[in-house]
Amino acid sequence: MSFPTASLPSTLLFGHISEHLTVGERINISHERAKAIAACYSLTLDDVLRPSQRFWDMYRDYIVTLDGAAVALFSIQLNLAAGTLAPFIESRPELKTLMDDILSFRISAQFLLTELGHGLNALHLETTATMQNDGSFIVDTPNPQAAKYMAPTLPFGGVPRVGILMARLMVRGEDRGIRPFIVSLNDGKTMCTGVTARELPSRLGCKSFGHALTYFDHVKIPSSALLGTIANTADARSQFIETIWRVAIGSMSMSAMVSPALKMASYIAATYSKRRLVVGPRNQTIPILSFRTQQLPILHALAQGYVLDALYQQAITWLSEISVEDINQRNAIATIVKATMIGHWRRTGCSIADRCGAQGMFECNQILPMEMELRGVAIAEGDVLALALRLAPELLLKRYTIPAGQKRDSLLNQHEQKLGEEMSAIIAASQQRHRGDDVNRLLLPRCLQFVDAIGHRMAWEAAITQGLPEPLIRLYEISAVGTDLAWYVEKRLFSRDDFFRQEDEALSTVYSHLQEYLDAMDIAPYAVAAITSDSSWKKFSDSLKVYEGNADYAPFSETIARARL
Repeated sequence: MSFPTASLPSTLLFGHISEHLTVGERINISHERAKAIAACYSLTLDDVLRPSQRFWDMYRDYIVTLDGAAVALFSIQLNLAAGTLAPFIESRPELKTLMDDILSFRISAQFLLTELGHGLNALHLETTATMQNDGSFIVDTPNPQAAKYMAPTLPFGGVPRVGILMARLMVRGEDRGIRPFIVSLNDGKTMCTGVTARELPSRLGCKSFGHALTYFDHVKIPSSALLGTIANTADARSQFIETIWRVAIGSMSMSAMVSPALKMASYIAATYSKRRLVVGPRNQTIPILSFRTQQLPILHALAQGYVLDALYQQAITWLSEISVEDINQRNAIATIVKATMIGHWRRTGCSIADRCGAQGMFECNQILPMEMELRGVAIAEGDVLALALRLAPELLLKRYTIPAGQKRDSLLNQHEQKLGEEMSAIIAASQQRHRGDDVNRLLLPRCLQFVDAIGHRMAWEAAITQGLPEPLIRLYEISAVGTDLAWYVEKRLFSRDDFFRQEDEALSTVYSHLQEYLDAMDIAPYAVAAITSDSSWKKFSDSLKVYEGNADYAPFSETIARARL
């Protein structure tokens, strides 16, 4: 498995140690990294408009494990901003130049949807774009809670920033719903008149990104800034969902980072665990990888990384077969993929840093930074829990369907179906259907588990369809069973002893092929962690700042001498 970015990790651009730089310098470097990644893929308008395999592959690329801010920047620019603009290019060819500038990163394009007081309920956002008599618009932030939240609008690096702004269209006092507008934010050095950005702190443990609170004070934009028409719409909610259709694409593509992250974490931990020696039971040195406790998260992460990549590839196929107009079904697939990806990382990926001891805590060893970045991914383009709370009742009420299980008697398919039946019974017993208090108490806490169960079944079947090695598929299946072992024991499909014995057998089989599976990933060029080899550790330790001297310790020695007297 090779990617076009394989030469980037060894370049000076990706070799900077961010702790040594100012926040502004870190933001600029992440922007340049995003530009370099985009250049390797050279996406066209058509790649963005009808997401091509090349578009989707950017998020499978191991380069995503090196700089989460760069990933977020190219995702915002090439999916949210370019993707929202793309459908209008055919009818408005004058926008082609802007699109070319976005695709080539000659400008930085941002997507301003979320407001401080309106996260997942963005349908109620308050930023207004009021139409004037001459056809132009005045953009205003009516109160502090309407500030656009998180979008990196700060003026750094001399790169002009343009935004796709979601605002409430007001025409002669009438609210015509939320529409996208093109707005200039800054020229790369100074904010545009009437636009104010307040710099937010960098997220803990993450690359600096330039998150900000952005306000608009009577900013005049031309009539051409509106993407679409001023015509009223009968269904404001449907119109809004169609307007932000790229959010579902981003939800799935960003969560795809989990697959390369699990593979990278397993590779780093495995190579480190082979190098790290301890004294064994017969007084001989052995690698810590010899211990099952060390193998457990590494082997599970390896199997899950392979299988989740298969799920992502299958989901791409499904999305390509669903019409653009079928927003609900597209959102359903994206939500299932995201919930499944994030769930596996939280259960498996997080624990790998612990197995690398104190060294796993440092940014230079890659694992913990991936954990912090993926915390952001779990929230970006829709918090994974909130998405599941919306999806599960819709599926249980059969308002739309998803691809059904192909192996109906399989353990994972039985789990999915029975959970669905249990939850449907809760809805049926509620007098208020899916909105009653008992539903709130008894159904909603189980929604994410149900969506996870669907994803586990889909991932396992995708791995079989794509012909992944059977040991990896088997280990994935047993790990999925382990996420709800109590249910399988309750239904007498497993005993606890059966589970642990079968897991042990699956782990042993994968372990016997470990080096083969690690080599097949072709991930070594991207594994820049200092602990992966003696040479990389020496290079890192030689780069550390050294403190030496010949200070006189006599005063301290005299104090000790007096104390003895």
